[in-house]
Amino acid sequence: MNKKGFAVSGIIYSILILFLILIFSILSILGGRKLILDKLKNDVMNELNDEVFELAYRDRSGANRPELLSNMIPIRYDGTNWVYADINEEWYNYETQEWANAVVLNSGVVKNVGDTITESDIALWYVWIPRYKYQLFNANNEGVAEQLINIEFERGTASTGTVSCTDAINQSDENGNLISETCINATNGNWYTHPAFTFGDEEITGFWIGKFEVSGTTDNITIKPNVSSLRSTTVSQFFTAIQNMKTTYGLSGDSHMMKNMEWGAVAYLKQSKYGLGETDIGINNNSSYITGCGATAGSSSSDTCDAYNTTNGMLASTTGNIYGVYDMSGGAWEHVMGNIVNSSGAFYASSSGFSSAPDAKYYDAYTYGTDYEDHGRGKLGDATKETLATFGSYNGGWYSDSTSFVYSSSFWFSRGGYHNRGSGAGVFIFDSSNGGVFSTNGSRAVLVP
Repeated sequence: MNKKGFAVSGIIYSILILFLILIFSILSILGGRKLILDKLKNDVMNELNDEVFELAYRDRSGANRPELLSNMIPIRYDGTNWVYADINEEWYNYETQEWANAVVLNSGVVKNVGDTITESDIALWYVWIPRYKYQLFNANNEGVAEQLINIEFERGTASTGTVSCTDAINQSDENGNLISETCINATNGNWYTHPAFTFGDEEITGFWIGKFEVSGTTDNITIKPNVSSLRSTTVSQFFTAIQNMKTTYGLSGDSHMMKNMEWGAVAYLKQSKYGLGETDIGINNNSSYITGCGATAGSSSSDTCDAYNTTNGMLASTTGNIYGVYDMSGGAWEHVMGNIVNSSGAFYASSSGFSSAPDAKYYDAYTYGTDYEDHGRGKLGDATKETLATFGSYNGGWYSDSTSFVYSSSFWFSRGGYHNRGSGAGVFIFDSSNGGVFSTNGSRAVLVP
């Protein structure tokens, strides 16, 4: 809607609000239901404020507007270059698979709306993942074929799904099978607000994910294309380095290492009509771990790189175009914050380098087990047990992605595969490690408003 449209709507809504307030007041006097009526009045006013007085652009998908944080600027692609976007005009559109992009510029770089933004200007690059619910499609620990995941964006921080889950670490179901959570109304066809949008005790409108794997050094993390990803680093070193980005770049919000459940949220959005859908994602097959490279899914490792802004490069984007998230298939394996507890139910660092457990909001805990094919220990939404063509099989993932669950010899999740994994790489692959130093393993950053 243009600004003139907003003005006209504002007049109509204002008349409506005055009428409703009058009715509320009369009913309050007559019925004494002041608390209820005040809440109704506040809800209407909040809706009015959001729809009429907020002039920033919103697409028609229902997705929450991206929450730009300190030092972040919105960018859009004009077909040739990225430019500093005007937030009052269209700069994203989830209906056409154009996810919102924003960057943090290098120190000393100053840009204005309309200016071209080059790769050399950028220190950090993020993509917005709006809050959504999804329709359960494999809640019964079965094998199902690759399919479109139905997603509906949620408004604000509302949870409109009917499914709810709570951790049940080191517990078993009624049949004696190990589980990591218990759920209510978890029946195929029911809707579940994706758990990645609950951050600790807070409900969030969405989160920013690094567009590429992290690069730079542990003292100075960057997120950008056409550079070698940061690897050979323990989980705890990645965790600390990504948290330190908040101070280094003056970020508001919460900067943290990507969790296993957050990976699942991005993977499900990719698998919806707002992303690639049922089309398999391409692979970053560059043998030098250069970020943003792309090739056809299943391609062999190569010393060449088709960059993120080329036709082949965009095959490895979650959207199939330049607006998506890259390196989620191939590139480097990605350490994520998700691991199993030990047999006594306590946090187990293994070789990750942690001396004590991080705050619970920063990692996903899973039940201890001794079998890497015991997929029943997965959780709804994390793209493990739901996205299996063959449940309980190492080679049973969607699109032939391999699926080794964390177990007693390998405590920490890794996602995405690496450049040499071929058809086994993808957004639905998961494997395990001890959380230590590997030349093939990198990581990814998330920023929560």
